[in-house]
Amino acid sequence: MKLNNKICAVVVTFNRKELLLRTLSNLYKQSSPLHSIVVIDNASNDGTNELLQHLGYLDKSNLFYHKLAYNTGGAGGFYEGTKIAHKSDADWIWLMDDDGYPPQTCLKMLLEYQDRYDFYGPLVLSDQDKTTLSFPITLPTSKKIIRNKKQLDAFSSNNKVLSDVLIPFNGVMLRSSLVSQIGYPLAKFFIWGDDIEYTKRAKKFGARIATIADIEFYHPTAPSLGTRMFFGKMQFNDTNSKIKLYCLCRNNTANLKEYHGNLHALLFGIKTIWFYSFTRPSLKKLKFSLCGLSAGWFNDFSKHRQFIGKTFE
Repeated sequence: MKLNNKICAVVVTFNRKELLLRTLSNLYKQSSPLHSIVVIDNASNDGTNELLQHLGYLDKSNLFYHKLAYNTGGAGGFYEGTKIAHKSDADWIWLMDDDGYPPQTCLKMLLEYQDRYDFYGPLVLSDQDKTTLSFPITLPTSKKIIRNKKQLDAFSSNNKVLSDVLIPFNGVMLRSSLVSQIGYPLAKFFIWGDDIEYTKRAKKFGARIATIADIEFYHPTAPSLGTRMFFGKMQFNDTNSKIKLYCLCRNNTANLKEYHGNLHALLFGIKTIWFYSFTRPSLKKLKFSLCGLSAGWFNDFSKHRQFIGKTFE
């Protein structure tokens, strides 16, 4: 294990100043100290800048605060943050949103695996009960969907490493030399799917990817994520946010076409149509999702900004 690594944490935030403070507080409590922290503010208008200044965070020598001119979404934030961290000559980049946070020993435990993996992370658990996974995991070998620690323990037995499984941009470690090979996350995705694309790109370049199941990271759980369909054998990320649903349909279609082929993209379209026709019928969402699916099929990333802040009535 290399000692004295330069670890740069990248935190992307937008109008969640209280949650951001929780994240920063836990970063500064890590038993393995960070070399630097980069906060990318997606043009927050809730007083994030002023609060950080008032509490002294902007006076810390190892914290770099960069406020963007307009909201670029999580994808744009991680593009900018990864670029800044990479150019700072950090050895590792630790990526997370403003609503997730690590327990005190998280970084120390993650660093024990730095010689084995290039892009890896902890198990992401609900910040409320810490037994439920914030994001259900579909295991690549069995296609079994894991939703809590009990299911995971029953399936994995004594195996604490889930190879080729990752919940990216939630406390994940990214080797800087890998970034030199594969580039930065795609800002054009805006939100949802940029992390999946980045993971698939890393795999294409032969990166060693894993989730370390006995290391924990905490994040809020959205009830609509991983909504069951087809008797629990499949899941779909339902949402009332127009920007999220549009980007989900567009970005996932584009990812599937790029990395798995047209048939997989077509099957995702059928799955989406089925979900809003039968699982959770909604004519409004069905029509809207078709627009996103079409944009992804034709690689059109020009229309999403008109849906920012809009919801289904």
